[in-house]
Amino acid sequence: MKKPRCSSPVAARIVYGFACIGMVLALVGCAAGPEPRGPAPEPLKTEPEPRVAEGPMSLAPEAELKRSEVVLAALGHLDTPYRYGGTDANGLDCSALVQRAYREAGSDVPRTTSEQAQSATQRKGDPSPGDVVFFAINGNQIDHVGVYVGEGRFVHAPSSRGQVRIEDLDNPYWAPRIQFAGHFFDPAD
Repeated sequence: MKKPRCSSPVAARIVYGFACIGMVLALVGCAAGPEPRGPAPEPLKTEPEPRVAEGPMSLAPEAELKRSEVVLAALGHLDTPYRYGGTDANGLDCSALVQRAYREAGSDVPRTTSEQAQSATQRKGDPSPGDVVFFAINGNQIDHVGVYVGEGRFVHAPSSRGQVRIEDLDNPYWAPRIQFAGHFFDPAD
């Protein structure tokens, strides 16, 4: 079998050019390989170092997890319709939202707002995520509750505008009606 010959000098230069480009790309590919690595990373510690709680917002990891579960459970009900006495996905009232959020996080909570207010462990100072915030809407009696989600916001099931939603605690409507914050976790949480 005979080698094909280039019939013109221009064709020969094109073939030679492609060959050069191929070699350059091969060399670049070799040079672009992984960079050498430094020393091997230190092995992971098998036992975590104990965590020391400092300040009012520092909690043990288990407590933070429980609180996060309550917040996520409450947020999972956003846009659920409000229904007085409702306890399921067809409609919730404010205390049912709190009860469901805590239940979904593994804690039992009384059903009504007044029972929840009596049973909650009151918090001194600002609420932490997962706490419940109690309000007196009509007079001085506690008649509304929501779950504090952090950053000055809470999720609740209000009868006005009819669905579970998030609102700011410093809202001019809510701020003067706050009575206290509390929770249904172990006292150490």
